[in-house]
Parts: sequence; C-alpha cells; structure tokens
Amino acid sequence: MFVTILFADSKMEMFNLNCKLINFIHHLKERCSLDFREIVDLLDSSGKVMNLEEKQHSLSRASSVLVEREFYVLLRFCRDPGSGGQKYKSLLNDFSQSHPELTELLRKLSNPDKEPDRKVKGSRPRSKVITANNKSHKTTKFRCL
Repeated sequence: MFVTILFADSKMEMFNLNCKLINFIHHLKERCSLDFREIVDLLDSSGKVMNLEEKQHSLSRASSVLVEREFYVLLRFCRDPGSGGQKYKSLLNDFSQSHPELTELLRKLSNPDKEPDRKVKGSRPRSKVITANNKSHKTTKFRCL
C-alpha cells in the first residue's frame, strides 16, 4: 500500500500507507526536507484537500485517510493570524504553469469568502486531465473537476 507525492521540481516520492498517520506526516516532512513545525496537507487528483492538519496527531492508519496508489500534490498550510484566514501553497514548483486548474482551485480554497463559485443552471462540471512529468519522462495523469 503506497501513495506518490509530487513536490519540488517535479520530484515524486512513494510513501507507505501501512503506518500511523502521525508517523506518515513526520516521515513526509523529513523526506521532503521540510521543517517539522510546518503544517502540510495533500491535494488529491480530484482537487480535494485531505485536511491533514486536523488529523496530524491521529493514531489511525494513513490508509484510513489516503487512497492507495493515488497521486497527491504536497501543500503548505498557513493561517493568517490577523484575519484568521487560511492559505494553501503548493510545494510543487511551477505548479501554476503545469496545473492551472488546480492553481485556481487552491486560490479559491485560500480565499473561500472572497469569490463564491458561479454555477450555471443545468450545467455539469467537466473533467480535465492534468499531467505530471518526472525526470524519467513518465507521465502521470490527474483528473480534476
């Protein structure tokens, strides 16, 4: 049971899900060279944030939160102490160029009150394919709504 995390310069790392979530998050920060005090999260291929902050001290298995063989983008979670707002920042370099659909989603998640979603009556969301390339030129496809 594993997942693949995308971060830095299109770097991909595989992580074992057969461990406690608290250990998974600790190991994630260690292998991605992050400060252990930072709050991280993951964005799945459908555009859903996994909300690891609220589960960061959980003793349940990582497999109870994350889906086996899924690709996730590593995010940094920040709180604005003045306004109490939240912000997500992708830790995948050139994220805005390689994944513009997810970039817009992160902007909306970071400012949920500033711009409500516009819904057109009778319209259905379209899925978009997003690709991530690693150094060995393998292509990974993401489906996002």
